[in-house]
Amino acid sequence: MGWVVYDTRTLLMEKYYKKASTARRIVTQHNTPRDYGFYQYTPDRMWACCSYRDFEGILMGLKGDALKMWQFCNKEHLTGD
Repeated sequence: MGWVVYDTRTLLMEKYYKKASTARRIVTQHNTPRDYGFYQYTPDRMWACCSYRDFEGILMGLKGDALKMWQFCNKEHLTGD
């Protein structure tokens, strides 16, 4: 199961990674403002990451307790992955 990097406002997938650590690193790099002296980078939109299975629940519009229930019911040990 891979990891998805997505735009938090539009919920569109930006990238797909095999490892969680890589996805988290990319999100941190993108979301962190930087000052290069002659240029200041500030992200115009924020990214987040989650497992692909959790992203399916987000795409269905689940939030709060409904999303937590989706995550619980779709654990890897229950689906055979």
